[in-house]
Amino acid sequence: MDVTPPLPIAEELRAGMDAGRPLSATQAHQVLLYCALDAACVPMDSNGLQAIVRVAELDYATVRTLINWIKMAGMERF
Repeated sequence: MDVTPPLPIAEELRAGMDAGRPLSATQAHQVLLYCALDAACVPMDSNGLQAIVRVAELDYATVRTLINWIKMAGMERF
């Protein structure tokens, strides 16, 4: 079983977070996808945001594969 890993959170940001409420896998996938798209300088519109919400519902292995594709595409742009 491929499980979503915990997100790395900077120590200085932990104090402001609700430590008693972990992110769901879908929420973690959304964060990972947003970060990958932002790092690749992909602009977001409302359709893109809706797509992220839907893709984030998939299993981690699929989301990880998409993130890897995004990273590769972003590297080719520069």
